Amino acid sequence: MLTELTFAILKYGFLVLLWIFVACTVRSLYRDIETLSPRKSRAHRRKERAARKAVESPAPVAAAAPSASAATNAKPTLLVIIDGPLAGSSVPLAGNTITLGRSASNTVVLDDEFVSSHHARVYTDPATNHQRLNAPMILGARVPVRIGATTFELR
Repeated sequence: MLTELTFAILKYGFLVLLWIFVACTVRSLYRDIETLSPRKSRAHRRKERAARKAVESPAPVAAAAPSASAATNAKPTLLVIIDGPLAGSSVPLAGNTITLGRSASNTVVLDDEFVSSHHARVYTDPATNHQRLNAPMILGARVPVRIGATTFELR
């Protein structure tokens, strides 16, 4: 038999679990809205601006040949696939957005079970980072990016 104390403990325990579930649901919805929002937060925009300034500011160059410094300051104009089934192929950036994924509507179609139908989007912007991309990231030239079995870089 259930005593009043046992019944009260079960009732309040269930209530606590219900509130934890509601809090987790609201947190998940907030993260989805924040991720898919077309307008980024101020902190995110500030980080992007700082990354752009760091890349655009000229690095001190020792007495190097003019052709070498011109090559390092050049902005990427080509997406080159360097490894995988499509190795050797390239797509010009030319101000257009390049999409990568399994769907036939993408610019670069990757037939790979580890790639989603619309996996990534690449467009011109001048910064770099060497880490797993979980959010929009600014990439520089010669930074290899791997999606499934395919590796590409901007040149």
